[in-house]
Amino acid sequence: MNAQTKSGNRIHLWGGAAFVLGNLFFITNKLDEMSRLFLGRRMQDVIFEESFVLIILGQVALIVGYVAYYQFYSGRVGRLGRYALRLFSGGGIVLALGHISFMDIPNVDFLFLLVFVGLLALLIGLIWFGILNFRQPVLSHWRWLPLFTGLMGFTGFVLFGGENITSLFLLFRTLFACGLIGLGVILSLEKSVQTEGVQLA
Repeated sequence: MNAQTKSGNRIHLWGGAAFVLGNLFFITNKLDEMSRLFLGRRMQDVIFEESFVLIILGQVALIVGYVAYYQFYSGRVGRLGRYALRLFSGGGIVLALGHISFMDIPNVDFLFLLVFVGLLALLIGLIWFGILNFRQPVLSHWRWLPLFTGLMGFTGFVLFGGENITSLFLLFRTLFACGLIGLGVILSLEKSVQTEGVQLA
């Protein structure tokens, strides 16, 4: 096995690690609100609008993770599975790019639209992929996790989302983020060699 092949086989390992890192930042972004609502204590924001390095690092890590996720699993699924993965990974990338609107940069507020579009596509794709994964498992561990994660995200952002941050929204948002972290861990644990026989519809 040459060096290029070895590097290619490790893409899922580093992509999964990047996905975990990016979603850890996702959780960290609301630690102040979680402390206020769950513990009754106020704490200083960990990530500010001026935290350019942390925000960019988090979004780049997420983009790398979504690309690696699609690249690894798209070879294990059929046509419908690839559509679901494109919605999930593509929506995640659009969502990450949309987070530029949260930075203290003038004239980028219009990018917030990407947050809504990306999140909707991500959730649809993840729930769809989760259903297909139940029919014919592709993930080597925790086959219930994609569907669970997608449903937690839908419940939190669609049913309990709004201008005012509530404890229910934070609960489901945190479960959603933990699920995404779990998906990153699974990706890192996958075997490098993809099996040809496993195909989702």
